[in-house]
Amino acid sequence: MFSLVMKAKLKALSRILADEWLTYFLLGPVMVGALLLLGRRIYSDFAAKMGRIEPIVLSDETVVRLAFALLLLKVFFNFLPMARRLYPTERSMSIDDLLPIPHRVRYLFFYLEQLLRDLPVLLFSVFFLMILDKETFLVPAAMIWLFFPAVEIGLTVSWIHLKAPSRAQLFAALAVSLLLAGSLPVEELGRAFLLILPVLAGAGHLGYGRWRYRDAGRVEQRLIQSSGMEWFRRFCRAAPKSVQPLLWRDLVLTYRNFVPLFWRNLILALMLAAATAVRGKIAPAFFCAAAAFILASTASALFSRQRPFRGVDYILPLPLERIWRAKVLYAISLSLPIPWIVWGIETAARPVLPGEALYLLFVLILVGLAVAALTGGTICEGDQKPALHYIIAGFLSSLATLFIAGFHPLLFVLIFPVLNNLRGSAVT
Repeated sequence: MFSLVMKAKLKALSRILADEWLTYFLLGPVMVGALLLLGRRIYSDFAAKMGRIEPIVLSDETVVRLAFALLLLKVFFNFLPMARRLYPTERSMSIDDLLPIPHRVRYLFFYLEQLLRDLPVLLFSVFFLMILDKETFLVPAAMIWLFFPAVEIGLTVSWIHLKAPSRAQLFAALAVSLLLAGSLPVEELGRAFLLILPVLAGAGHLGYGRWRYRDAGRVEQRLIQSSGMEWFRRFCRAAPKSVQPLLWRDLVLTYRNFVPLFWRNLILALMLAAATAVRGKIAPAFFCAAAAFILASTASALFSRQRPFRGVDYILPLPLERIWRAKVLYAISLSLPIPWIVWGIETAARPVLPGEALYLLFVLILVGLAVAALTGGTICEGDQKPALHYIIAGFLSSLATLFIAGFHPLLFVLIFPVLNNLRGSAVT
């Protein structure tokens, strides 16, 4: 049974690669190479403004506490998205749930899928540890990556079986856990992790087979809860009236975990924003641009998942330009807090004069708006190929960041003719 399911998974993967090989192996390398060549030229001329990497010194205890904090963020921000994939709810049920596959085989494949999803986090951790000259933590990082899916699955399954938590309870538990991770000794944190790991791993393996179908209705109820929607409604009132309903719909869908990728993007964006505190001589605008791009790229996943339901927009009928404009505002709305967060961390870590602080905030806001608008504006370029959208949006966002941060902030106005051209291609 395992080999049969593995063959089906590999065949599905080969079909995806057959459709995307031009994007990954031709267009991607060409655009990345062009960006590197152009960026190298601009960097050689404006290196003083953009800054250079300098050594970062962190103690072993600080690295361990940061690792625990990131693991806690991953657990609690990924709780509801994992529940959406874990339980056979109406929105996540697939053909696999109708086949007579033993639950042990299902658990194994879900575990392997989670390992693949966590692989970018492992690569980022390895890169970060090598920059810090902490090669002794590479083996523990690999072991955590190998066994941590058991913790996530076990915590999700057991907590939902006992009492499905609300979003407020999840955030409260996250706050308490972060407080304990920052106050308890490192040795006690390690012992607690080693003690909890086998308990949650056993609970996850047991509950996957016994509780998964029984608790599906409770999970569905939690996923569609509407508490806290009034704040989104007030926020949407600031948008043009023609796109308010579309923006409201996209924000509600994101809040209800229609796009599970949003929570992973949020974690990565917050990590990049927090890295501003140890940025060395690198300009904070680059951290702002990277975090804004990661959050705004959620629009690509949303647009892709809405493809089966897009006929409703055409029946109403809605002008295509209005749909495109709503996605641009959606990307800007998601990344709107990023410049303020980066600015707050930067001014707290390195106090400057009020005039310099205001100028920095001005530059960060322009960079965040430019990156988010270009990411949302290129959404139609990758309608059926999200990877193509990431490449094009990343290319344009990198150029916008280089021009605004390296040349002059007023070059922000160049994004308007670019957006106008993108609007025309979207309508076409």
